[in-house]
Amino acid sequence: MLDRPLLIYLAGAPPDEVARRHGDFARWFRELASSRPVAVSVVDGVSGQRPPAPRDVAGIVITGSPASLTAPEPWMEEAIALVRAGAEAGTPVLGVCFGHQVIAAAFGAEVVANPAGWEMGTGEVELTESGVADPLFRGFPPRFAVNFSHRDAADPATVSSKNGLSILARNERAEVQALAAGDAVRGVQFHPEFSGAITSACVTAYRDALRADAEARGAPGDAPERLAERARDCPDGQGVFERFLDAFVLRS
Repeated sequence: MLDRPLLIYLAGAPPDEVARRHGDFARWFRELASSRPVAVSVVDGVSGQRPPAPRDVAGIVITGSPASLTAPEPWMEEAIALVRAGAEAGTPVLGVCFGHQVIAAAFGAEVVANPAGWEMGTGEVELTESGVADPLFRGFPPRFAVNFSHRDAADPATVSSKNGLSILARNERAEVQALAAGDAVRGVQFHPEFSGAITSACVTAYRDALRADAEARGAPGDAPERLAERARDCPDGQGVFERFLDAFVLRS
């Protein structure tokens, strides 16, 4: 067992109806981390809990959130500061969904409402050339299935080597599905911690928002009921979190 814990920085909670049936982000990440020799500590960033110094933890995971960086709240600056402090200390950081967007913002990229609208359910991402070579995805197939639940995205026009970022994965709905910042900071727009059942429950919880978004854009897309039906477990997507632990946290 590592002598320092893995920090889970909670940036929010899933919808109440999802949490009642399946638990929360802390539970899902604890379950994934239980396969590795690492203890887990949890800090609720939204409520103002202060995280330990990055040097005092083995790694940092910043979770998803129903909040949006396009509608800033004071606590989000703390999350951005945590990413920057982690990068400066060389502590491995993984941002997931909202956490991925926090990393983008921390390095000067813009986070916007995705012009393609919501991306919900099970879909695929494709690794870029940089992604194929990156330790986070080494050994992964060039395309693999993951689970999504997001409305915002990093603007690809602002993600570049000029601000120390590189794109590791993309798909037709969002050009920045994974990114790297330096040697130890990584972000994924998808949810490694989501099972098919959790994903299906999230689709159902957001069904009204999905319908309203599709109507506003004049692009009906798949009905929420179909997205919920098709949601499934994604072993490769889950494996991204385990790979983060193996390649970054346990080797740091």
